Amino acid sequence: MFNLIISVVLGLIVLILLAVFINKIPKKFHPIIIIALLGVSGFFGYKLYKSIEEPVKFAEAKEERYMQIVSQLVKLREAQNAHKSITGTYSNDINKLARFVDTAKFALTQKRDSTVIDEERNLKFRLRANDPNGYKKEITIIDTLGFTSVKDSLFRDVDVAQLLKYQVAGTPGSIELKTDVVIDKENRVPVFRAVADKKDILFDQPERLVKDELEIKSVEAIDGPTIFVGSLDEITTSGNWPRQYAPSNN
Repeated sequence: MFNLIISVVLGLIVLILLAVFINKIPKKFHPIIIIALLGVSGFFGYKLYKSIEEPVKFAEAKEERYMQIVSQLVKLREAQNAHKSITGTYSNDINKLARFVDTAKFALTQKRDSTVIDEERNLKFRLRANDPNGYKKEITIIDTLGFTSVKDSLFRDVDVAQLLKYQVAGTPGSIELKTDVVIDKENRVPVFRAVADKKDILFDQPERLVKDELEIKSVEAIDGPTIFVGSLDEITTSGNWPRQYAPSNN
């Protein structure tokens, strides 16, 4: 934009000088000068149009690609959460995660409250442990009613094995998926992180606009050079995107 402004200013100076000295130039050269001026005007008009059009097209491409990436990261998070709820860990292998989604089943459970004899308290107060007239306590019983496929529940139309691949043809690299363990007091808590590089996502966009995007900080933007979900340092499965990028109900 700065270079364009300089060019426009120089162009205006040239036009002003020509307007001042046009009468001192032989008339036979006037048609040539007029054609040249029309060419210069067309050039600067084109440059001005491009300077306005480029950021608009960049914003459109960026929004569309970011929405797709966030959707992939949300699905990765759902797959990882399903894996952890059944196996107790996350997976850093997308193919194993995909096979898990295709074959694993969620248990369908039902909770109900019940009253039972409090044997420990009965003994404490010198009653028979199973005395039906003694102390009672409330407990929650979880009944397993059956099982349902993880694939059918969450990923009926999703190919989990493809979730690390960028959808725009020619995009270099892929989403990076890692897992680790965080120590919380005395507990080892599994964590995961999936990261997409903005520079890869915007590989075919104007370099100066990409550079600005990598450094952006705003409540309505995705800050920094990456889009990610989860963390290898904290116990979280949150992403770094603002609400407008999130798919419905996520």
